[in-house]
Amino acid sequence: GHLTRLLAIARRMRQLDPEKEIIFYSTSSAMHLILQEGFLGYHFPSKMLFGEEMTARQWNMLLKEQLDTILNLHQPKMLVFDGAYPYAGLVASLGDVGHPMTKVWVKRGLPKPGTENQRQEKEVLFDQVIVPGEAGQWLTFEEKYKTYVPPVIYLDRSELLDRNQVRRQWNIPEGAKLVYVQLGAGNINDIGSTLGMVVDALLKREDVFVILAESIIGKRFHLTRDRVMTLRDYPNSLYFGAFDLAITASGYNTFHELMYFGVPSIFIPNEKTKTDDQVARAKLAVDRGAALMLLEKDVASFDHLLAQALHHEANGKMREAAQSLVQENGADQVARILLEALPAQKTDGPKA
Repeated sequence: GHLTRLLAIARRMRQLDPEKEIIFYSTSSAMHLILQEGFLGYHFPSKMLFGEEMTARQWNMLLKEQLDTILNLHQPKMLVFDGAYPYAGLVASLGDVGHPMTKVWVKRGLPKPGTENQRQEKEVLFDQVIVPGEAGQWLTFEEKYKTYVPPVIYLDRSELLDRNQVRRQWNIPEGAKLVYVQLGAGNINDIGSTLGMVVDALLKREDVFVILAESIIGKRFHLTRDRVMTLRDYPNSLYFGAFDLAITASGYNTFHELMYFGVPSIFIPNEKTKTDDQVARAKLAVDRGAALMLLEKDVASFDHLLAQALHHEANGKMREAAQSLVQENGADQVARILLEALPAQKTDGPKA
């Protein structure tokens, strides 16, 4: 999610000023996405990929050593960090930078109650904090050293694939309901899991075809069901124009993409996240008539919501309400803000 937001911003910076050199440094396993977009990228593995013998202190020391080398080599004029909390290794490296460099934190909002104090304390390490907003916010405004912008989204509406073309490509019958399902971990063949329950309930309707989203860095599903196919692509939002309904968690990126592209949705929030308040985010869409939310994960509750969401009239109203919630793409505003904050271009060109 953090990488997707920065790629969204970087793509638009390049459109506005192709001469700017943009370099990525990421702990994400999806490094190929950076290279696929034509950017130079460095990778440092997430601590989760190391064994238990790797301590947090050792991991941060290694991160600092590598990042120091990269910063000394490229001498960037700006560093843009997108993350829930600045790593100790990053903080230490920022303190040792030997050349002028503007430091920016792209800091996603909507934290759970009681989780924000520690993050706020780290804001002083940065020259500017940019807060990608939530659905319903489409104005850009400043508050002290913070700038609030509309939700940041990877694609623009003009980039979506044609609905009919996608459905023909996937051999979806005329008049069938196409449902996008992205619920992360789970066993599709286990009715006891949320994913299994959802897919089983969907397939009770003979007019429904299910597209099951796989993470490009996660394990593959092993399908044993008719009218179910997998989508392992990036970004999945390319295909969002083809769907009649989405059933997903309410993480920042997926939620706002679905609303921006007007996809009626049933959200099943992940309530175990450390800081991100997915329930509050889903409730906002429910209150505006753009989505439904499932908290009691039982078949009867889901069947009831599914009947509502696939009803023709209700489905159309949800689509309209969703698009009204996210009217602008904040990636455009962030790109302009960062370019304006860079020093005047010299012969070798500033780097971000």
